[in-house]
Amino acid sequence: MTRLNKGEDIQHSRRQFLVGSVGAGLVMAFAPAFTQYGSLLASEKIEKKLFNPTIWFEINQSGDILVNVTRAEMGQHVGTALARIVADELGADWNRVSIKHVDTDPKWGYMVTGGSWSVFQSFMPMS
Repeated sequence: MTRLNKGEDIQHSRRQFLVGSVGAGLVMAFAPAFTQYGSLLASEKIEKKLFNPTIWFEINQSGDILVNVTRAEMGQHVGTALARIVADELGADWNRVSIKHVDTDPKWGYMVTGGSWSVFQSFMPMS
């Protein structure tokens, strides 16, 4: 029981608390979808019809796969090896797989190439 002003009591039940908590959580989770920015992003994805289960690859409506490669290409064709991991895990047609070397955005994580680490360190995230 909470007192607001002298003589005013508010009754709270556990159910009201849970309903309020869940409602607040849903509002926080889906708020970006209701803003102008969120609706623009959603409409852009709907137009492109891309499926992005992770940041490492995306699949368009026709089944073409674009693999995001975060390792530098230094003559060993690491992009091909990383794309092959994704294609094998998805059981995809290799002719429908392409690669894109990404920028240096922090979302890609630690982007070190060298010491034969590229495939070893990327195998688990890509698969």
